Amino acid sequence: MHADPPNSRDVTALESLEGALDWWREAGVDADFLDEPSGWLIEPEADDAVTAPPPPAPPPVQRKTPLQRALEQSEGAATQIDRSALPDTLEKFREWWMSEASLADGALERRVPPRGVAGAKLMLLLPQPFDDDAEGLLTGGAAKFVDAMLAAMGIGQHEAYIASALPAPMALPDWGQLAGAGLGEIVRAHIALAAPQRVILFGRAQLALFGKTPEDARDPLSLDCDGKTFPLLAAPDLRNLARSAARRETFWNRWLDWT
Repeated sequence: MHADPPNSRDVTALESLEGALDWWREAGVDADFLDEPSGWLIEPEADDAVTAPPPPAPPPVQRKTPLQRALEQSEGAATQIDRSALPDTLEKFREWWMSEASLADGALERRVPPRGVAGAKLMLLLPQPFDDDAEGLLTGGAAKFVDAMLAAMGIGQHEAYIASALPAPMALPDWGQLAGAGLGEIVRAHIALAAPQRVILFGRAQLALFGKTPEDARDPLSLDCDGKTFPLLAAPDLRNLARSAARRETFWNRWLDWT
């Protein structure tokens, strides 16, 4: 016995749609998919709407050190520091070096003072303190290497003056910018007050503080500091010397020729 099929006229359009949806749900289909993506969450735009251009990207933030901010360059020209503001004795300079806010970023307790006495036989000028120089310049891991080097030179610990161009460690210092901000003048004043017989500069990149290039380091140099001339020997960074026997041999031969 067969039931008579329902007359389509007895089924409303709504019932037909609901029946079709129920059929697809039973088949496991509960969403509608299209080949092309559509932004169905976006409000439709009016026909007369005008597309606004995207906002311009913000300019990159140019971070400056306190030294650069304090000694801001004017119209592209480097502004030199006021030499009259620098201390006139080595003792006062050391106090200023540890407290002057414009000299470096970070807390004051990260600064490391120079050590030694004025008129030393040799001044060792580092770019900046090492991270482990907690008790003074060259008191960390590099101390043994430097002690052995000074002993080979015939220079006692009390006959060496140890200083750095920066009072605290700085990540990747730009020596050209620091020179334009006046750091070279500060270092020259430091050398003049310490008045060593000779100066060895470790890390040739910091020659930019004195208007010189690493290529100038091939020959012994001299620095004019407050009207006094100091012999200068530019050497590789201490870490590079410690790692390379060839560099140590070259440096030693240059030292013998220089002295």
